[in-house]
Amino acid sequence: MTVALLVAVSVVSAAPPAEPKPRKEAASGTVVFVCEHGNVKSLMAREWFNRLAEERGLLLRAVSRGLTPANPVPPAIADALRRDGFDVTGFEARALTPEDLVGAARVVAIGVDTSAVTGRGEVPLDTWEGIPPATQSYEASRDALRARIQALLATLEAPGARR
Repeated sequence: MTVALLVAVSVVSAAPPAEPKPRKEAASGTVVFVCEHGNVKSLMAREWFNRLAEERGLLLRAVSRGLTPANPVPPAIADALRRDGFDVTGFEARALTPEDLVGAARVVAIGVDTSAVTGRGEVPLDTWEGIPPATQSYEASRDALRARIQALLATLEAPGARR
């Protein structure tokens, strides 16, 4: 019995080491979501983006900005976000500034024109039109945003994607 155990140990220790699994390039940086007031669509996008990026193991994180910031978050939107597992208590909408673009991986304008701030900057700019108003149908707006965020994450985590 001792001989059989020694043979088994010898076979296991003689096996070549397992090949390490290739790691995908880590995407990192900030994605800046911008909507009119910075407290509804871009906030929803920020929350969903951060959750989905974290689930994928990406270092990317998002912020929410507005062209004409309004506070507070509308109560119906805060309640709907809470039901989806997001706590936006204390959130304060902030205006989009040139400083937000420094080091940003992407700017996503949701139904607004950000050219006054983004101009001809180096940061890639996406414009998302046709997102339903969340104040009329949170679920339709959420689902449209999530679908676009999933597609955006796929492009940002693709090999060679600009970060």
